[in-house]
Amino acid sequence: MWAKNKQKSGFTIVELLIVVVVIAILAAITIVSYNGIQSKANDARSRTIASQITKAVMLWNVDSSLAPKGGWSSTVAYDGTNCSDGTGGWIFAGAYTCSLENILVGKRLIPSGLTLGAPRNTAFGTANDGRYSFMFYPCTGTDRFALYWSLQNPSNDDAANLASVEASGCTSGPRTNYGMRAASLIQL
Repeated sequence: MWAKNKQKSGFTIVELLIVVVVIAILAAITIVSYNGIQSKANDARSRTIASQITKAVMLWNVDSSLAPKGGWSSTVAYDGTNCSDGTGGWIFAGAYTCSLENILVGKRLIPSGLTLGAPRNTAFGTANDGRYSFMFYPCTGTDRFALYWSLQNPSNDDAANLASVEASGCTSGPRTNYGMRAASLIQL
């Protein structure tokens, strides 16, 4: 009697290992690419918010002929026009009794909670949800201000602009103390 030849079908262990390794490599590439894209998107969002704040400050100044005072150590309530004290600092409402955000939202120049929608400042960990992502300070002279913001991966242009702002007489404290990695000079 003839013996039946049984052919076994399936994958060998080596073939399965090769497939698993290829899938792992593709997954790693995808994760790295996703993180890079997410970081670029967060930085683009921060730049957009910084541009909105800059335009709003300039519009407010043209409309009111005032320079902003809301910010660091502002302990008085927003009076509908400005803060009567303060020299600069965090922008978001809630950091101080009266902030630049209070002024700009009060004049309907930015939406309420604009900075809460910002990417978080990684120098402050995970708990700040954008609150500590933007700072505003007066520079040497009464008509120049610096807007600072955090970025995850600043470009060479961002670094050059930050250095230029600091070289023009604006404080380096936001960069060294609070992780700000970009800045623009606002001339009022």
